[in-house]
Amino acid sequence: MENLNKILGLIKSKKDKFRDGYFIPEAWKPDGFGLYKKYDGRKGEIAVNPYIFIEWCIEKEILAHAGKTENLNDTAVNPAEKAIYGILPRVFTAWDHYEKGRICYGTFVKSICLLPYLKSMGVDIVYLLPVFKTGEKYKKGDTGSPYAIKNIYELDKKLHDELLGEFSEKLLETEFKAFIEACHILGFSVLLDFAFRTVSRDSDLISEHPDWFYWIDLKHAEKFSVPVVEKTKMPLPVNEETVVFLYESKNLDEYLSKFTWSPDKIDKRKWEKLVRLHKETGSNILELIENEFGITTVPGFSDVINDNQPIWSDVTYLRFYFDNHAIAKEYVKDTMPPYIMQDGVCLKLNRGGKENAALIKYITDVIPYYRDNFGIDGARIDMGHALSAELNREINAKAKSGVRFFILWSEELIPKRAESAYEDGFHFISGNLWSVYKSFDKPGFNKILLDDTLMNAAIPMTAALETPDTPRAALVHRNADRLRQLVMINCFMPNTVPYINNGQELVEIQPMNLGLDNTNEGRFVLDKDDPMYGKLAFFDNYRFHWTGEGGFRMKELIADALIIRKEFSGIISKKEKFIINEEVLENDKLLCLCCYDKSLEKGVFVIANKGLKTRAEVILSLIYKEYSFVKTGKFRLIYSNWKRSSRTINPGEKIILDAGGVIIGSIGI
Repeated sequence: MENLNKILGLIKSKKDKFRDGYFIPEAWKPDGFGLYKKYDGRKGEIAVNPYIFIEWCIEKEILAHAGKTENLNDTAVNPAEKAIYGILPRVFTAWDHYEKGRICYGTFVKSICLLPYLKSMGVDIVYLLPVFKTGEKYKKGDTGSPYAIKNIYELDKKLHDELLGEFSEKLLETEFKAFIEACHILGFSVLLDFAFRTVSRDSDLISEHPDWFYWIDLKHAEKFSVPVVEKTKMPLPVNEETVVFLYESKNLDEYLSKFTWSPDKIDKRKWEKLVRLHKETGSNILELIENEFGITTVPGFSDVINDNQPIWSDVTYLRFYFDNHAIAKEYVKDTMPPYIMQDGVCLKLNRGGKENAALIKYITDVIPYYRDNFGIDGARIDMGHALSAELNREINAKAKSGVRFFILWSEELIPKRAESAYEDGFHFISGNLWSVYKSFDKPGFNKILLDDTLMNAAIPMTAALETPDTPRAALVHRNADRLRQLVMINCFMPNTVPYINNGQELVEIQPMNLGLDNTNEGRFVLDKDDPMYGKLAFFDNYRFHWTGEGGFRMKELIADALIIRKEFSGIISKKEKFIINEEVLENDKLLCLCCYDKSLEKGVFVIANKGLKTRAEVILSLIYKEYSFVKTGKFRLIYSNWKRSSRTINPGEKIILDAGGVIIGSIGI
C-alpha cells in the first residue's frame, strides 16, 4: 500500500487549495459520499472538490478493505471461474470536468475511484489495454492508438493525473503502482495487454537499432500497398500454397523495389550525426530520418492476402530474423534490402534462420519487468498468433517464472487453434463468440455455438458480446429484449471466461475501434449532435456516455448474472461438466445450458426462449430425459422474470418462458 498512501498524501496536501469547479458523472459517486452540488445545465453530473472526492474513495472505499482479501494468485487460478472487465485507461474516466467540451483524459488515479463500481458488477479481473508511451509521427486521430507503442518500457504520460501536479516519470509510475495496489486490496487480479509484433512508426528503438526495422523510400509511403494474388479476389490465409501465389504475383518486383537499407547502412557517418542531434534536441527520430535520408519505416498491414483492410499507417513491423524464410529464398536474393509481405507477418508459419537474438531478449524481458516492478498478475498477448511458437513459449515461460501464478491470455480468435495456444502456455483465448451470437435466432445456432465453437476449444475462450475491436453489442442487437437476454446467458456459457467491455454496461453503441467486422461507416452511429459523433476511443479524446439512462439497468443485469454464476463457478468452469445432447443441439426455439457435477450431485441450468414474440414451454425431464439427475435431483428456480427467485420445481413440471425470457435453476441445492 506504499504507493497508494503516497498518492493519498499528495491528494490531502492539495485539497484545501482547490477553488475551481470540477464536475464528474453522478454514476461515479460512491454510496455515502455527500460532499457535492448539482447545477442546472449539467444533468447527470455532480460538482465536487476532486481532492476530497479522491481522498474519500481511497480511504473509505479502498483502504478500509485492506487485509480483508486473500493473497492473490498464490496458487493456480482457473480463469474460467473469474469474470473480466476490460479498460482503456485513457478513456475509462475521461470527462469534461471543467467547461463542457474540454475533455480531460482518463487516468490511473481516477480509475482507482471507480474500482468499487467494478466490484459491485461482480468482476474479478481488471484487464488494461496498453498503457505504454505511444508514437507521435503518423498517429491516428487526436491521441493515437494505444497499440502504436513507441516505448513499451515507459508509461503513457497522458495517464498522469494533473491534479497531482507536474508530470514526472517517477510520479506516473507511482500512480500506476497505486492503481494496482488498490486493485489487489479489493481482490482484483490485473491483466495488462502487450503487443510485440508491431511498434509505432517512430519507435524509440530506431535510434539504437535501425536494422530492427523495414525501410522504404519516403515517396512510396503515402500510397503504400501490399501485393495481391490475381488467381482470386477472395481473401486468402498465408500457407505453403498461397505463399507461392504471393511470390509469383506480377507486381512482386515493383513491390520489392520500394524497400531500401536502414539509414546506418546507407551512410554511417550521417546516421551517427543524426542520432546525436536526436539525443541533444529531442527531435522526433523518424522525422529527422525522413528529412535527411528520404526513407521511412514501412506501414503495417494485415497478414491476409487480398485483404480489404486499409494499411495500418501508425505502426510498423519489427524484424525478428535477419534473413528470408526458405520459400522466399527461392524468389528473392539475400542481397536485396530487407522487406516484409503478408508471409513475413506470421512468424508461426514463416521464419528465417538468423534470429534477432537481441530483439528476442528485449521482448521476453518486458512482462517480467511489469510483473516484478508493478505487480501485474497476468498478460494478454496481442497478435500472439503472428509470433512463432518458440517465441510465445519463451515469453510465457519467463512470465510464469515469478513466485505467483501468472495468467496468460492469447488473442487467438479461432476456437480450433486453442490447442496450439495451450501448447504455447496460454490459459485461455479470445475466441469469436461476439460473431457467433449474430446468428442467435437462425436455425442450427445451438450446434454452431455449442458443438462447433465452445466444445471445439481445448481451453476456455472469452464470453464476449463485444470487444474493443468489434461493433458494440447494443448496436448489433438493437432489440432491447434480445440484448438483455444475451447479456444474461453469455455469463453462463461453458468453457468460457465472461468478458465485459469498457462501456458495455453503459449501453454504448459507438465502437472503440473498427478493427473487426466493421467499415468506416461504423464510426458514424451516434446522433450528429452528439459531441462524440464520429470519434473512436482508440484514436480520439473520447468520453463514454456516463449520464445516459440505460446504464444503471444494464449494470444491474450484469451484476445479477455474474453473482449467480459465481455461486456455480466451480462447476461451470469445468468443460467436462457441461451436458450436451441432440435435444439441446437441434432445438431452434430454446437455448439450453446445463452443467452438472455427478460426484457432488449439484448443477445449474439456464434456458432461454429465443422467440421474441411467443412464449415457450419447458419440461426439464424431456430435455434431459436420459440423465439420472432428472429422476433424483432436487430442482429450484433461482432466477425468473428478470429477478431472483426461490421456488422448488418438479423436473416434469411445465415451465412457461415469456418471449425473450430466461430462467436459471439449481440442481441438488
